Parts: sequence; structure tokens; C-alpha cells
Amino acid sequence: MNIKYIKIYSFVTILLLFTSSAVASAETDFNQGVAFFRAGDYASAVLKFKAAAEQGINNVSLHYNLASSYYKLGNFQASKKHFNQVLLFENMQDLASYNLGLIALKQNNQDRARQYFNSIVQSGKDQKLVKLSRNQLSTVEKKADSLRVYLASNFGYSDNIDSTADGIAPGISDSFYDLFISLETVISGQRKDGWLAEAFLFSLDYLDTNLYDESQFLIGIKKEHKLSDWDTAIAIFLSKDSLAGEDYLSTLKLEIKARKSLEKNESLYFWYRYADIGSEDIAYDYLDGWRQRARVGYSNYSDGNMKQIYYELELNDRGDLIGIDDAYDYSATRHTLRGKYIHFMNRKLSLTGDVSYRFSFFPVSSTADRQDDRWKIALSTDYRINKTFKWVSKLQLINNVSSLERYNYENYIINLGLTKIF
Repeated sequence: MNIKYIKIYSFVTILLLFTSSAVASAETDFNQGVAFFRAGDYASAVLKFKAAAEQGINNVSLHYNLASSYYKLGNFQASKKHFNQVLLFENMQDLASYNLGLIALKQNNQDRARQYFNSIVQSGKDQKLVKLSRNQLSTVEKKADSLRVYLASNFGYSDNIDSTADGIAPGISDSFYDLFISLETVISGQRKDGWLAEAFLFSLDYLDTNLYDESQFLIGIKKEHKLSDWDTAIAIFLSKDSLAGEDYLSTLKLEIKARKSLEKNESLYFWYRYADIGSEDIAYDYLDGWRQRARVGYSNYSDGNMKQIYYELELNDRGDLIGIDDAYDYSATRHTLRGKYIHFMNRKLSLTGDVSYRFSFFPVSSTADRQDDRWKIALSTDYRINKTFKWVSKLQLINNVSSLERYNYENYIINLGLTKIF
């Protein structure tokens, strides 16, 4: 035989023997990892599975066994990394999602756990995992605190608090601080399928003038209900409003909400509110009447960002403010389109862009034919100090363009604040 062919044959033979030996070695390490796992020696199992990976094994079985071993060792971050790899395989998605839900519970991320378990309940193919996910959701709800308290406070500056028309006079500018406190408690059943009581207090105070100070107190009751694959709620509220320290409005509100998950990270929601408004002072009788608002929206969430958009229709049947020269009608019909984009820079910092456009037209009268176009543009940052404590900042521009010049105005607002969930 030719020496050249002998060398080639020998090289190929050695290569095949080496490759076979490497494959056999990788499979041996993998099988030893399985044996260590079954024996409860999870640290050794990790070492063997990693050795198998370094020798070329990269399949769903390897990632699942590594994820399971890390979970047993309490290394939830590493376990989550490998279960996310398992999630890429369609026939393993239910099992991966269930384990990712368990990891979220271990990391005290209740909302994320609900997302994983809900995804299995709504679209899972493995009925055993569907049943287990329902049980997990029930357990999560039972562990949820019956009382939730939210607190937010801001300090800011507004350059036109009285909405002075452009070109007429400088608007009244002032610094302000506000406070918002809300309480929600379960009074019967569970949070997602029971009766809840709610209350909140909002107060806005300007430093140099008290003519535009506001406050509102609201109390009500709400019924949450799971209707097929919709999360629904119906509520009745009573609110009291004050202006410049004097009561001026009382409002009875009926509110209906419904939300449905479309895909794992998408949802559709509807919102409706009817408000019966009455004045507490004869000077504000022109505000008496009703207001209805209906909204339909869509949201999309991923690890890197969140997108939200909605359309809202507002109808009013209110009074008129009769002046010496003209009358102001409060029965406007409004159409609002709003979009919000949140970008998560990292686990603590997020940036938000918020744009809304509102078109309003008012009943034609003998003294005026008014239509308004209002834009709101806001940029904000949120810095999460911990899971319940957050620092916020916001810059907002409001621009209103009206067919009547006296209602053209701009207003810049900037504020810094803190929020806390108890």
C-alpha cells in the first residue's frame, strides 16, 4: 500500500478513535451526574454535568439536569439561566415555566410567579402541570397580605398652575408638594376572587398661594371575579373634593374593569367609569351632572421593556358657567389616545416615555364654538431602591391649542418623589 494512503488512513482512524473516546467520556460524565443527582449529591452532579457540557453535550437534558441541580443547591440565578434554555424547546415549555415559577417564589417575586403559573393554566398542554399551577396560584393568593398600603410623595415646580392663556399674562408659577396614600384590604374571599375595601387620600399644596390647593378623599368597595379567562372587577366609590381648603364636589362612581392575557407577555383590558357629580357649594353648581369614560387598551411586557397603548372616550352632561361676556360649557366630548414605553436599563433603573393626545369639542352656543387639541408629553425615571421603595423623577409638558385663543396655554411641570409599598 502507498505510504501516503497509509498515513491518511492512520490519521482518520486515530481521529475516529479520539472522537469516539471523547463522546464516550462526555456520556460517562453525564450519566455519572445523573447518578450523583439521584443520590442527593447535587454539587458533584453539577461538576459532572458541566464536564459533559465542556466536552460538547448541549441538549435539553443537560440544561434541565443542570437547572435542577442548581435549584437543589439554592443557586436560583444559575438554575433560572438553564431553565430559560429549556424554555426554548416547545415540548418542555410547560415544565420549564412551572420551575421558573417556583424559582420566582423562592426569590419572593410573587408577580413573576403568577405570570408563569397563569401561562400554564391558560395554555398548558400537560394537565398535571396545569393542576399543579392552579394549586400554586391558590397558595400564592392565600399568602398575599390582606392589607396593602401605597404611599407616594413628590416635590415639584409648575410654571403655569392657573392655565393662563398664551400672550395674555405670565402664568402663575409655584413650587408644590403632594401626598398620596391608598389602602386596600380583603374583606371576604381572596384578592383575585373576593370582596375588597379601598380608600385613598390625595393632597396637593402650593407653597406661595393656596388658591389652587387641592385634596380628594375616596372610599369604596370592590368585587374581584375570575370570569373564564378574564380578570374582572366592579366597584362603587364615593369621593369628596376640596379646593383652596373648601369642599366643592362630591362624586358617586361606578367602575368596571376587565383584563385578559392574550399571550405570555401580552394583555388586553377594558375600563369604564360612570360618575354622578354634585356640588358642595352653590358657586360650583355648574359642575353638577354626570361624566362617563370608557377605555380599551393593550400592553406588551418583556424583560427589557413594556409597551402600553389605549383609547378613551369621555362624555359629559354638565352645566354652564355664565360670565359677563360669554359662557363656558362643561359638557365636552373627548377622545384620548395615549402611549407609554418603559425601558428597563437594569434591575433597578427604568426610563419612561409617555405621550397622549386629547381632542375635545364642546356644544355650539350663541357665544362660542370651541374645539381643543391637547398634548401631554412626559419623560420620567424610576430607580428601585428595593422591592418596595422607589425614587422617581418626571418632566412633563402640557400644550393646549384651542379654537378660542383664551384657552391656548402651555405648562411645564417637574417633580421628584418617593414611593413605598407596605
